[in-house]
Parts: sequence; C-alpha cells; structure tokens
Amino acid sequence: MLKIQIISDSLGNTAKDVVKATLSQFDENDVLYEVVRNPFVTTKEEIIQIIDKMSSGKDIVVQTLVDKALAEFSRDYASRHDIYVLDILSEFLSVLENRFQCPAKNKPGIIRRTNEDYFERIRAIEFTVKYDDGKDVSGLKEADLVLIGVSRTSKTPLSMYLANKNIKVMNIPLVPEITLPKELYEIDSRKIVGLTTSIEQLNSIRTQRLKTLGVVYDNQYSDELRIFEELEYAHTIMKKLKCPIINVENRAIEETAEIILDLIRTNGLKTINI
Repeated sequence: MLKIQIISDSLGNTAKDVVKATLSQFDENDVLYEVVRNPFVTTKEEIIQIIDKMSSGKDIVVQTLVDKALAEFSRDYASRHDIYVLDILSEFLSVLENRFQCPAKNKPGIIRRTNEDYFERIRAIEFTVKYDDGKDVSGLKEADLVLIGVSRTSKTPLSMYLANKNIKVMNIPLVPEITLPKELYEIDSRKIVGLTTSIEQLNSIRTQRLKTLGVVYDNQYSDELRIFEELEYAHTIMKKLKCPIINVENRAIEETAEIILDLIRTNGLKTINI
C-alpha cells in the first residue's frame, strides 16, 4: 500500500485537495493507498517522527510548509531516507518572490485565518440583526458591545457598521415608559456605550422620518418637550450604568464607530484587526 503523508504548518487542506484531485485520475480498483494528514507541523522533531515511520523508496510526502528552512529540512531528511517529497508551495513562492522582487510573508495559516475572519464577521452580523432594537435581550452577556440611546440616535446603522468589523452588537432603545432589562445592570459596564444628540437635531431627524412615513400631523414622537424628557431619561440611565456617552450630532457613522472601536481597544474587550 502506498502511504501519502501530508505535512502542513496549517490545516493541510491545500495539499489534501491536490492529492484528492490527482488520485481521482486513477481507478480505485487499480490502486491501493492511504492518505494521512499531519496538520500544524512546526518543528524539525515532528517532521523526523513522521518520516521515520514511512517506507523507504515507496511512500510519498506532500508538503505545504511556508517556513523555507523547515521545508528544506523536510526535503533533505526525506531524501536521506529515499522518500520522495512533493513541495507544493516552496518552489512557486520562490518564483513569485523573484518576479515580484519582494519577499513573501512566510506566515502559516493565512488562508485559514482569513476564512475564520470571514465566518466570524458573518456570525457578528447575524447576532446584530437578531438583537437589533431590543427585540430580544437574551444575548446580553454574549454581546461584545451594547449600544443604548433614544430613538433615531443611529443605533441600528452603527450596529451594522460595527458588525462588519466582527463586533457582536446589541442595541437597546431607551424609552421612559419601557422598563429596561435587569441584565443590563449586571454586565460589564465597559461593554455599554450611550448615544445622545441635541433636541434640535433629534426633532429634525424625527420630523423628516414622519414625513417619509406619510405622517403629516403633529406627533408626540417629534415634539421637543417629549424629546427633552427622553434625553433626560436616557442621560439618567447612562449615568447609572457609568458608561461612556457619545454625542452623535453632526457625526458620520464612520466617525462615531471609530470612537467606539477606540473604546473597545482601550478597554481590552476584543482584539480588532482593522
């Protein structure tokens, strides 16, 4: 039986796909083989252990090792044991370095980490949609960030913008007549950010919103006295929670988001690579 040992400093999926595609060109009744994947190989000792168990002159190594020194050691050690090595990355990397006239990063698992980042962002977006506008507060402890504020202080667009940065965001509207969940007072206050604005700005935004909805008559929603009461209530809650307060008046979503990201970094709540 032919044994094909895949040696990779990451998951080994690249080599596995190449091996699988190549073996598919043979009739299963004509060949007998075993494919063994060895992921996260990062030391010479690990390579020695793998190759020492192989049959000289028969078995094959298929490797994807980004570390040039480790890849070269593997080739040399295998050669001394009459083991053929198919090195998928090293030669192509060398050719590209020559053509680009710049060195490769030589960082194992970059594709895997990229994929992980993508799926983490998807999970953050799904979480943020699920917990938008206080519809469900069961995810409070799981949230990376909780935005609070009165209606029309950019909570939802901010939440979605931050979700695209892999931040799981819950936003909760502050309404005097609605009792806040007790869990809000039990989570780490550093995870909470309050959003506010001026009476005039909120009146303008809400009036425009009502016009968009086709509401032409006076409405408490845009009444300045009502807005004043809501903002006073919101500030009282924010002070109780001892959370930072950001005035979003005349600020772009991106600008407010950057302030929040800085707060998250400063508080050490989540590592953000952006």
